[in-house]
Amino acid sequence: MDQSRHSAFVSATFFFLLAATWFIYQPAISGPFLLDDFDNLGALDVGVVDSDTLQQYLDKGKAGPLGRPIAKLSFLLDDNAWPSSPENFKRTNLYIHLLIGVILFIALRLLARQLLNRNQSDWFALLVTALFLVHPIQVSTVMYVVQRMTQLSALFVLLGVVFHLYVRSRIDHLQIKHLLLLSLNLVVFTLLAAFSKESGVLLPVFLLVIEVTIFSSKSSSVLFLWWRRVCLQLPTIILLVYLSYFPKWMGSYAGRDFTLLERLLTQPVILWDYIGSIISMRVSGLGLFQDDYPIYSTFFEPVVLVSVIGLVFCFAWAVKCRRKYPLVSFGILWFLAGHILESTTVSLELYFEHRNYLLIIGPLIVVFSILGKTLQKISSDVAKFSPVFAVIVFLISSMSTWGYANEWSSLNRIIPIWAAEHPDSPRAQRTYAQLLASMGLPDAGLDVLDDAYKRFPYDMSIPVMSIDMSCVFERKQRYEFEELARSVKDHSLTDGLRPVLQSLFRRIYDNSCKDQIDQLHAFIEVLPYLQKADYLRSAIAVFFVLDGDLYVKEGNGDRALRSYQIVDQILPSVDSALRITGLLIRVKDFQRARQTLQLALERDRSSRLGVSSKKEKQYAEKFEMIDRLESMSNSQ
Repeated sequence: MDQSRHSAFVSATFFFLLAATWFIYQPAISGPFLLDDFDNLGALDVGVVDSDTLQQYLDKGKAGPLGRPIAKLSFLLDDNAWPSSPENFKRTNLYIHLLIGVILFIALRLLARQLLNRNQSDWFALLVTALFLVHPIQVSTVMYVVQRMTQLSALFVLLGVVFHLYVRSRIDHLQIKHLLLLSLNLVVFTLLAAFSKESGVLLPVFLLVIEVTIFSSKSSSVLFLWWRRVCLQLPTIILLVYLSYFPKWMGSYAGRDFTLLERLLTQPVILWDYIGSIISMRVSGLGLFQDDYPIYSTFFEPVVLVSVIGLVFCFAWAVKCRRKYPLVSFGILWFLAGHILESTTVSLELYFEHRNYLLIIGPLIVVFSILGKTLQKISSDVAKFSPVFAVIVFLISSMSTWGYANEWSSLNRIIPIWAAEHPDSPRAQRTYAQLLASMGLPDAGLDVLDDAYKRFPYDMSIPVMSIDMSCVFERKQRYEFEELARSVKDHSLTDGLRPVLQSLFRRIYDNSCKDQIDQLHAFIEVLPYLQKADYLRSAIAVFFVLDGDLYVKEGNGDRALRSYQIVDQILPSVDSALRITGLLIRVKDFQRARQTLQLALERDRSSRLGVSSKKEKQYAEKFEMIDRLESMSNSQ
């Protein structure tokens, strides 16, 4: 086939691939918001219409340490208010997925052409991109709206990779002006990626992997070698030292169900689990509820020992053979490099599929490289059937993903599956019970919670959810606040308690349990005695905010003030001071309101961002309002 026909055929195949991906994901577009979507997108409730509301939106929500402003800004493409409809958000995620597929294809062609001829590199890049786009493990990233953060970070990382590959492949003798371009590329795309999601800081590590594998046999000037040491090796070393400073991380595990050592022992097993899911293209076991993953406590567990030895061997082999087998070495090191941040010492959840969104190309490259070489060694005639094999693999993956996307189209379909596949996941069981109740089956939901509480007797969120469900659907309560209060020290503060209590406080004033409000207040008083409460002070603070808000609704200003003051003691902040100020104004205690507003201003001034002139003016207006209200009150 001549080059023009080859190029046309590759282009047509690639556009077919994009269209097929679009079609395969369509069933999931109508799916719902899930879990962290509500915490992050709920910040849109400010109604973003100007610079002030935009700043409020960017300051709210559960984003990472850097705030992830680029990802948060991208959500405004779909809506500027909350509640909202998920379809537009999910459709935009799919557009981004397709765009990443285009950039990935370009990157893989540039990369493969350093080692293969043009035709081989095009088909190799097409095959890996095809599996990237339609692999079932990608569904939980593309159709989970909040994971747009992962997608955008991957997009900017790939753009940085493409630019680096283009310069390195086109220019043999790099001069200072070229190195400046490479430096600018590294800085710009690392920042863009990191401000989408913090894992974007791995761009220098990824580029270093490319340099030591794909370009390992390419001669380099002394000037470039120094650039590589300073701009790629040094950031990688700094990151590794940062992650290896155990004293920093040990304290952050106090609120987790596992220790730093247990996480380090469990992650090698999880990495092989990821690889197994990628290679097998299985759908079973995938999903957002992985809190039931087994935790390993000793290195001498056979599965841990084998997993660690396997990873060490792969890493050592990839480093040693990076010149002889650069493509396979690249795939191994790309996958391992991408996990050094989220799968090592940082106290994150143990298991998340979206961590493999961009890293999936590593195992795919390894498998297809080895398979291609093996077929060629067996027989050139057998190798001719490789396109047939590629089509079969693509069809299997596409059908699996299409079926999985159908399951994502509705909570009624996906939640029962996840609950059945993860019977030891408290999150899955709580969500399933909630779904049953919403379907008009509250008794079945209460039964699920009873079974879950027997398996997880430490989880306070389960009986509290049962009380809430009983109140809303006017069923006999299976648990009482007084009983739970007496046994609070036998329970742990888990991630499910906050949303459950928020639901309970939001609805108890208007349902059949209104007569139990005093018991609920008393229950909140003892929650600081929950296990791990000392390490999750922000959660306890939220409980007392809810408590104070309910007292305000009841018209009990003194008790509301007490709850708000507890919040300020637990977690002093600008918001807590302003909350107290607002209540003091309502009860006409203007002198203390003025003092508390001054405290809020001082805290704001000492914050990381400080106070802008516009905000200073707003504080001044609040002080004037207090003076005016005090004057009006005195004149009456």
